[in-house]
Amino acid sequence: MRRTALAAGLLAIASALAPPHNPSRAQQATAERRPGDGTEWGYAGPSGPEHWAEVSANYSVCATGTQESPIDLRGAVPARLGDLGIEWRPVPLRVANTGHSIQVDAPPGGRLTMEGRTYELLQFHLHHPSEHLLDGRRFPMEIHFVHRGPGNDLLGVVAVLVEHGASNEALEAVLANMPAEAGTSRAVEGATVQPHRLLPAERGHLRYEGSLTTPPCSENVDWAVLTRPIQASPAQVDAFERLYANNARPLQPLHRRFLLRSER
Repeated sequence: MRRTALAAGLLAIASALAPPHNPSRAQQATAERRPGDGTEWGYAGPSGPEHWAEVSANYSVCATGTQESPIDLRGAVPARLGDLGIEWRPVPLRVANTGHSIQVDAPPGGRLTMEGRTYELLQFHLHHPSEHLLDGRRFPMEIHFVHRGPGNDLLGVVAVLVEHGASNEALEAVLANMPAEAGTSRAVEGATVQPHRLLPAERGHLRYEGSLTTPPCSENVDWAVLTRPIQASPAQVDAFERLYANNARPLQPLHRRFLLRSER
């Protein structure tokens, strides 16, 4: 059953919304975009999270799954998880409004290594407010770096929490070029964004097995949530909030899963 869910999730990720700079790759990178059948979903009203399983039969896992995300990250068990091996390259500054988030697609070459598995960076996107809670605390924003795993049947997502503080130059490059209209993108010729500059200096993290936080909610995600947040100014958070007032899925139960905390 898990493998069926994995396959369904990857099929959904293969849909594209805006004309990409590399169509075949961008079609694999859209964890936040509309599913291939064109079915609409959203974050409020009759198409909101509590109704996702009713919007389409393809989204049934959103209601029946037992390894769903996001969760409140509390009560983690210390474990020797090893370091996160993050090797990301500069990404062309092309910002897409997917209709559910603001997203930047990555060219081939960016890698994540987690517990012996190597994942390839596909894209990163933004949520307001944070989807995960850290010991009951919700943050103003959260950034998801989505990676394709070995065999194309797993995703590895690195989540970075964002708190109010100093202005963030790397994030500003994205926010300053957000298109207002869903389904459009804006490219800045010759400009790049450095995704590693959206990471905290300390790489302590929490690990658990979970799901996409958007339809079809497929349970094929290895999550690594960094415990140290980065900062963004209130003005930067407000700029994203004006476009997406709330694009965060409600918390899901942990059930019988293990939540592990790196020892360093």
